[in-house]
Amino acid sequence: MGKEPPTRWAQTSQLVLDWLFPPRCAGCGVLGTVWCASCQSTVIRIGNPQCEQCGLPLGVASGCPACASHPYGFDASRAWGVYAGGLRRAILSLKYRSNADLGGVFAPALLHVFQQQGWKVDMLIPIPLGPQRLRQRGYNQIDLLARPFGEIAGLPLAKRVLIRQHDTLPQFELSAAERWHNLHGCFVADPAHLAGQSVLLVDDIMTTGATLDSAALSLRKAGAKRVYALTLARTLAETSDL
Repeated sequence: MGKEPPTRWAQTSQLVLDWLFPPRCAGCGVLGTVWCASCQSTVIRIGNPQCEQCGLPLGVASGCPACASHPYGFDASRAWGVYAGGLRRAILSLKYRSNADLGGVFAPALLHVFQQQGWKVDMLIPIPLGPQRLRQRGYNQIDLLARPFGEIAGLPLAKRVLIRQHDTLPQFELSAAERWHNLHGCFVADPAHLAGQSVLLVDDIMTTGATLDSAALSLRKAGAKRVYALTLARTLAETSDL
C-alpha cells in the first residue's frame, strides 16, 4: 500500500512551521532551503577513470593503490562526490543534527550513481550503528539516507539483516591501520535472509573502506551471493581537510 496523502490540517501546519522556522541550507546556512543550489553546484563529482572495484578515482598510474593495500570483501563500490566543502557540511548536518530532509535531497544523487552501474540487487542494507551510539544519538543517519533512496529505487530496505554487535571507536579518530582493526568482527548478519541474495550496502562516507569491507565479509559469510556498496561521499587524501 502507498503512503496516505497528507491531510489539509497537516499541510497547513507544515506551512506555518516553515514560515516560523524556515529551513537553512546545511552547506552555507542561507535561509529558505535545506541544501541550496549554490552548494550543490560545488560538489566535486567522482567520475571516470576510477577503480572498477572500489571506485577510487585513478590518475595516469596503473593499478589501484587502495585495492593493492587491502583486498576488499565487496564486489564493487561507488560514491557520488568527494567529501569536501558544502557536501561535507551537509553530511555532518545529516549525521549530528538529524536533518532528515537532507535524505530526500540526497536520494536522487544516489539513484543516479546506482543506475549507472547496472547492479542487480535484491535488498538494500544501511550500515548500522552500535547499540550505545544509537541510544545516544536517537537515530541512525544512514537510515535517513537509505529510506528515501530505497523508495525511489524500488528496493526493499532490510534493517535487521545486518547488526553491529558492539560499539567501536569513532573511525575519524583513528589512523588507517587502526580503522581496520577497530571494525574486525563487529558485524553479524542473518543467514535466514541472505542465502543467494545480492545486497546493496549504503553508507554516508567511504574513507579507507574498512566499514564496508567488514560489513561485506559478514554478509558473505551469511550466504550473500553479491555485495555492492554505495556511499554519498568518498574521502580523498588531497581533500580530506576541506
